[in-house]
Amino acid sequence: MDIEKTEDAGFVLLPGVSGGGVLVKRGQIVGARPNGPNQGAVVYTAAGPSLYTSLTTQQLGGLVNAQVIEGAR
Repeated sequence: MDIEKTEDAGFVLLPGVSGGGVLVKRGQIVGARPNGPNQGAVVYTAAGPSLYTSLTTQQLGGLVNAQVIEGAR
């Protein structure tokens, strides 16, 4: 798979926590949150399924040009 062509078409490859990964259209990502101590994240999509990735929320924000907001503690 040609990653540059994939990115040009509006898709991003989210690496899986246990290997592999999933190809997601940028416009389908509606949110994300940190997922436990492993620094990965849960990604929410408009189509419904939640995806677990080894990327951090900061890395995801960079992929989709979104701002990461820290919640109050």
